Amino acid sequence: MAREKSEGKPGKKSKLLRWLVLLGAAVGIVVAVAKRKKPAPRVSASPSDRLVVKDEENISGLGFIMSSLFGEFLKNPKKVALLDTINLSVAIEPLGNPETAITMAFSNGSIVLEPGVVNPDIKIVCDYEVLMQLAQMPAGPAVIKFLQTPEGKNILNKLKSRELKLKGVVTHPVGMLKFSRFLAPGA
Repeated sequence: MAREKSEGKPGKKSKLLRWLVLLGAAVGIVVAVAKRKKPAPRVSASPSDRLVVKDEENISGLGFIMSSLFGEFLKNPKKVALLDTINLSVAIEPLGNPETAITMAFSNGSIVLEPGVVNPDIKIVCDYEVLMQLAQMPAGPAVIKFLQTPEGKNILNKLKSRELKLKGVVTHPVGMLKFSRFLAPGA
């Protein structure tokens, strides 16, 4: 008795090949997008040249905090090298206080900080407590361990309850990874 192949069902090898092709295509798209958005490195090394605060008289307390934080980060050569690779705009809108929102545009090794939500690639909406917890989150694989801690579980619960909203992260994963590494303590 000879075995007959069923004509309508693909075999294991063909399914594996299909998955490999799809995975390869996805990786290719991510690499192409990452290469396309690479900014040119900035020539000036002065921290004051790299950080621009627009409309300083209307910037919120959150804007002043981020400005001083970025000023400190720009003294660290590792952070400056990472900044040279970021091309992304991120808006932070505090839950219940949209008038204190800020937008941070990272491009060509500089940061432009301005009040309000201005055409962001990624938008983070949360309260100040969650924002402070996000600031303590490590970057890279250490995030997995962090999410198992009580603080990490709290962030996940805030995501589920929509008290923390992240928009644009799926379309800008490489930029978000670089942004989180830039903000991560000790990185």
